[in-house]
Amino acid sequence: MAELHLLVDDVVVNIFPLDKTMITIGRGLDNDIVIDEESVSTEHARIELIPNEFMDGLIDIFIEDQGSTNGTFVNDQEVKRQQLHNLDNVRIAWTDFKLVSNKDVRLAKTSVIAR
Repeated sequence: MAELHLLVDDVVVNIFPLDKTMITIGRGLDNDIVIDEESVSTEHARIELIPNEFMDGLIDIFIEDQGSTNGTFVNDQEVKRQQLHNLDNVRIAWTDFKLVSNKDVRLAKTSVIAR
């Protein structure tokens, strides 16, 4: 299952499973992911999980801005509607997330390279 990881200074502080076909994001308390930040619109964005029409069992994930004031960004590019991929950076106004759709990926993992 895909997850949206809330980041503060590149540290994961919360994980939101993407376990419904439609997930709403915003400042309003009726959203699935509530961001208590003035820069976030009441109904800021939504995430859709759509079965891929060509590959059985594959889910395509899209994010769509809902006419927000401060924008929705994927990998630092403002978007209106965009397909998301594993490890994409998602910014809702000034709040940072990372999409993790491959459970083998560990965001907190540190690698040491010996020379």
